[in-house]
Amino acid sequence: MSRYRFRKARSNWPMGNDSSRWEPPPIQLNELVPSTEADDPAPPTPVKTEDQPYEGGPLQWKGYMYHPRTKKYYKMTSDPSLPQGFSKADLDRMEKAREAKFQANRPRFTSGSFVKRPVFKPITSLLDDLTLGRCTMARMERHIHESRLLNCNPRPSFTIKTPIDHYNVAGCEFLDVSDTGDRVVGTFTIAPHGPTPKHSAVYVFEVDSLGDTIQSESERREAYDLLPFRSRPTNKGFNTLGMTVQPMLNDDGMSDEPSYLDYAVTRYDAFIVDQTLARVDADVTCMLTVTANDTISRNGNVCSYCTVHLEPLAELSDPEAIPTLSSPIYNKRWREKGNIWSVGWNAPQMSIGFGLESCFRVENLLTDRSFLMSSRKKNVLSHCFSADGNLVYMGLRSDNCIKSDLRMNRDHITGQLNGASNTTFVRVLEKSRPECVVTEGFDSIIRVWDFRWPKKPTMEMHGHRNNCNRLNVFFDKEERFVFAGTFVFQSIMKHFHISAGSDGYVRGWSLTSGDMLCSIKSPNQSNPIFPRAVYSDCWGGRPGNSALIVAVGDSMRVHSLEL
Repeated sequence: MSRYRFRKARSNWPMGNDSSRWEPPPIQLNELVPSTEADDPAPPTPVKTEDQPYEGGPLQWKGYMYHPRTKKYYKMTSDPSLPQGFSKADLDRMEKAREAKFQANRPRFTSGSFVKRPVFKPITSLLDDLTLGRCTMARMERHIHESRLLNCNPRPSFTIKTPIDHYNVAGCEFLDVSDTGDRVVGTFTIAPHGPTPKHSAVYVFEVDSLGDTIQSESERREAYDLLPFRSRPTNKGFNTLGMTVQPMLNDDGMSDEPSYLDYAVTRYDAFIVDQTLARVDADVTCMLTVTANDTISRNGNVCSYCTVHLEPLAELSDPEAIPTLSSPIYNKRWREKGNIWSVGWNAPQMSIGFGLESCFRVENLLTDRSFLMSSRKKNVLSHCFSADGNLVYMGLRSDNCIKSDLRMNRDHITGQLNGASNTTFVRVLEKSRPECVVTEGFDSIIRVWDFRWPKKPTMEMHGHRNNCNRLNVFFDKEERFVFAGTFVFQSIMKHFHISAGSDGYVRGWSLTSGDMLCSIKSPNQSNPIFPRAVYSDCWGGRPGNSALIVAVGDSMRVHSLEL
């Protein structure tokens, strides 16, 4: 049946009356009824006149009608209240805005180990938000620093060899950077197979920038880029910022033999348990260290002794206060029979806190008086003091983190965090949130707690691994980010052969959103000393120059953070 006859048959067939007879429709004048026709004929091509709108137009825009006479596009919509009439320039501008929005909100795959993908915001968008009042200055700065960490390259910008040539450095046990970014304090372990026995030495490095270094590194990078890709030698980055890290020389106690210079500020022959910097006053900064060693008594029993060292650092102190560094108040030692698990400095009250085996002790530096506080007969793995010095937070082994008030005569414990067990690190957010603390334990989760609601943490940061170690957790001076260097040592026994595997990472999280911003893998996985990381937003004494410094083995890997 032809297409015409089928259409007419469907439209003229009597409905509801089976006995009716079909009658053909009347044929109008000049109307032809073809007897045969193709089964699937091609649809008729609409004839476009000069002024007739048609869909797509020359640009083939779907959903738009093009008017040839006005040369404008009209959006096809059922709502007549919407704006109509777009020129080619308007459509191009809309497409560019759509593409810019897509590029601004796409996730940044830089390190390949993100758990959460924070949104990257370009500076132009932040400046527009700041101008229109939709963003504050503090928020814009935070987004800029987060964008730098998102773009952190796993490969360091340049590597600085620890300039201790006459020693074989095994690893870094403590690392810290000054607020100004021009001093770095590090404690390095010296391997026993060297000219001296095994010990730990404290070094203070000075960070500076030299014009000659910038020029030489820039020329070397240009020459490297001109070489063919396959013939390029392996390099460890280019120091185009001209940053130099050199140890500061300590002239005290130098001897003629051996002939080499020793830059160590102080040394420890015993095992280091805990270490921190103590800002005793506005002019003097001291190093507070706990060392442990074992001795055999006359009866043949093994006894453990711990010693607390308080020693000034002339390199971090005011030059005018150097003549007073030999004062007894800056040079003290405490020897304790038993184990001391942690040590902390209480600046407002000029006292030192000792985390003991089954209690907590506070030693006043001015009066030489001490008193004990209850820790529920648990080991105090870590502790810290509040900004005003009246509260102390203790992380206990196999128990929750507790809060004690030093102003109480008895019953010092005034609160606890339910679920913060085996806390190996605790820190108060003094600048941003004084009522909140950050904890880290053996469950591989960094948590932010508020003691006003102690039953549940306000934020959790996942991604790192820890099962039995006290990790190196570092905060920037503005308390925007937290960094943790991890090390996992797993032993597998198979056919009486033990194989060991390690996995060391340095990760950084945002304390505002809890998102992971960077993840850097340690190059030396066989080193039992896990990496130490510090962050500075005024690296080298330059405000705005951000860098992430990772100490691995005998080198410091500098990751310059750029937009």
